[in-house]
Amino acid sequence: MSDKTEINSNQNYTVINPDMQQFTVVNPDVNATTCKLSAGSIIAGEYEVIEPLNVSTGEADLYICKCNGKEYVSKLYRRQRAVKPEVLTALKSINSPYIASLYDMGEYNGMPYVVLPYYKNGSLQGRKFTFSELKNSIIPCINEALNVLHQNDIIHKDLKPSNIMLQDDGVSIAIIDFGISSVVEEGNTVLVTKTGMTPEYSAPETFRNLFLEESDYYSFGVTVYELFCGYTPYENMSAEEIAQYTAVQRIPYPKDMPQELQDFISAVTYFDITNRNKKENPNRRWTYPEVSNWCKGIKQIIPGESTDIAADQAIPVYTFLQQKYRDIPSLITALAKNWEDGKKQLYRGLMSSFFKNFNPEIAGYCLDAEEDVTRNPGGNDIIFWNLLYKIYPELNGFYWVGQVFESIQALGHDMLERLWKNDNSNYAYWDSILANKLLTGYLVKIKPQNDSMIAAVSALETTYAVGNRDKRKQLMNYYTMAYLLSDRRVFQFGDKQFNNVTELAAHMKDLFASSYEEFETFCHKMIDSGDILDVQLETWLIAIGKRKELESWRRQLSC
Repeated sequence: MSDKTEINSNQNYTVINPDMQQFTVVNPDVNATTCKLSAGSIIAGEYEVIEPLNVSTGEADLYICKCNGKEYVSKLYRRQRAVKPEVLTALKSINSPYIASLYDMGEYNGMPYVVLPYYKNGSLQGRKFTFSELKNSIIPCINEALNVLHQNDIIHKDLKPSNIMLQDDGVSIAIIDFGISSVVEEGNTVLVTKTGMTPEYSAPETFRNLFLEESDYYSFGVTVYELFCGYTPYENMSAEEIAQYTAVQRIPYPKDMPQELQDFISAVTYFDITNRNKKENPNRRWTYPEVSNWCKGIKQIIPGESTDIAADQAIPVYTFLQQKYRDIPSLITALAKNWEDGKKQLYRGLMSSFFKNFNPEIAGYCLDAEEDVTRNPGGNDIIFWNLLYKIYPELNGFYWVGQVFESIQALGHDMLERLWKNDNSNYAYWDSILANKLLTGYLVKIKPQNDSMIAAVSALETTYAVGNRDKRKQLMNYYTMAYLLSDRRVFQFGDKQFNNVTELAAHMKDLFASSYEEFETFCHKMIDSGDILDVQLETWLIAIGKRKELESWRRQLSC
């Protein structure tokens, strides 16, 4: 199915740019008109057209403009009523980093235009993101954007990757394209209208011409699915098939999608909206507050799932950061996620006082931790860490001083990505993990793994020296840790990735055949004049079981 937007598709329509993969099908209130702008044209008396923007859209022509040395985008529509005036008025009053600013608007030769920011990095369409990138950046930004729109009574109605731009920082996003958006009347929360929609991203109720805030969140969920998988769950299905499926079924997930992300998508795409106004009922589609809690790591009931809590996990209400918790799993998860505030709960005696009334065993753990920290104030983090996993050994993920990973495998993946980018911002964090021997504790006491991995991790922690100034040894430790924890055995050199020695040898052979100079340069980067191997190469060879070959090579050099 192509990624398209249909407006009043039950009526006659005009197709604009039908050969493009991303296009819009419209039923215009006037005939579509092409009003091309040439370089040097002036928009709104101050924006000079530089060149057309090579982005496909069926509703408008886009141009890069300049004003006072800054670049903008002028969007010149092909229909006289392309965007509802009330939507433009509402957008004009919004000042949010996550929503494209509306700098100017008006008419040019009878056709409406708007002036918007120029996002040089383009949209999210065709991009994939890791779970960490989605949870820590993309999802929070989109959630804040939707919250601002909904507070201003705007329902976007067409949220999808192509309508989300990557900002210049390469991390945060901004929502664009309000061509089919609507403003709900004051006091109303439901919009009944025949209007545009992209079926692959559309909520079940929108096929019945109902649009509400929750509809945007459904599109949010499908968008996140695509940003992780690279495709939507409804590819190659007709609009009718999607309408029938989404009304009764949950989205199917691939095996490699983290459970935490599956929970998020299930919650924002929950098909039943009958309980939407009953805030005490957990069986309703998530919107802003629930998504905010999810981003903070606060455990919540997933709509449609069992609400039963095991008897030994139920607790009286514990209030933490203005949230109420009624079971140990959700409380411990929240304490771990909000690390510094969680430690205050422990070391101020609040946890021991709470648990002593109904669970003397956990209260004893807390009292022991309070006593330990008086003897070793510098160990407050490791004492708190041990306590969390002692109270709730099934705590999902690896939590340490405010950073959260769904597993130690995810930690390993994150390390590799950072190392490949020469990102040293987490060096101190990795040092603290090794210095406190957290990996052995996690693997042995909490999440039992195979003995060989435990032995390898223990050996790494034993030989690790805090404050080692040898940069090469430091990087060796990090790469060793990353390869041990992750399930990836990839050697990345420049823009090339190699999964095994055969692939590396084949690449070197190709270089030699095409250019001896390039071959020699490549070799010198891997092995310097002192016969010192590239740190990653040496660690990778050891990780894939080539230690004996390395030792043999070194012996030959010494002869």
